[in-house]
Amino acid sequence: MGKARRPDTPFWVDRAEVAGDLLRLDAEESHHLLHVHRAPIGAPFQAVDGEGTLYECTLESLDRRSAVGRVLERRAEVGELKRPIHLLVGLPDWGSVEQLVGLAVPLGVRALDFVRCGRSEGRAPGNQRLVRLTRIARAGVKQSRRTRLPELRFSGSLGEALGPTPHGTRIVADPEGKTWGPETGDNIQLAVILAVGPPGGFTEGEARLLSGEGFLPISLGPNRLLTETAALCLLSIARNHLL
Repeated sequence: MGKARRPDTPFWVDRAEVAGDLLRLDAEESHHLLHVHRAPIGAPFQAVDGEGTLYECTLESLDRRSAVGRVLERRAEVGELKRPIHLLVGLPDWGSVEQLVGLAVPLGVRALDFVRCGRSEGRAPGNQRLVRLTRIARAGVKQSRRTRLPELRFSGSLGEALGPTPHGTRIVADPEGKTWGPETGDNIQLAVILAVGPPGGFTEGEARLLSGEGFLPISLGPNRLLTETAALCLLSIARNHLL
């Protein structure tokens, strides 16, 4: 029988389930390892905890249908950008929220805040939708081989959203802005904070608030873009300056 092949995608493990050189996968992840990949004892696999660590493991044993792995090596910040990107998005409808989380997480966003703005269409989600959104984010972390689960927030106003944002390069998508150039920040030393308006854009008051907080207007080209498209476009531009 040939050597067991390591699955291409890492598995999710809660940090609380890591004790010394052993870790335990939950029932869902164990099922995927044991029954989808048909991993035998001794098979190699990787796990991520969403807090910045990737674990190189082998399957040690089974305990009540849970897979127990032996940790051979820990690696920090695998798959993470060298500077964090925080993305503030004017709250769109729920379908756009899910789509944006699913696509922005693999692009490396560290925090994603859906902000209730003057022209927002959607509403803050209930607990069931938050659970689903977290599952989408976790899937994005695993698929893209990241190690940190981004923070997902729903702020009640733009002022509330700006409170916890770190110091760094601040950019707002604006059709009247300039293209990203050296004056914007080719040599980014701190975090990057990006802002994209809801459908219909930021109000005049919100635009003044962003300007007062040091956000530089950057144009994304001559086309009218959906909120989620604009957010991914701006995120991709920022990401390219961090590679």
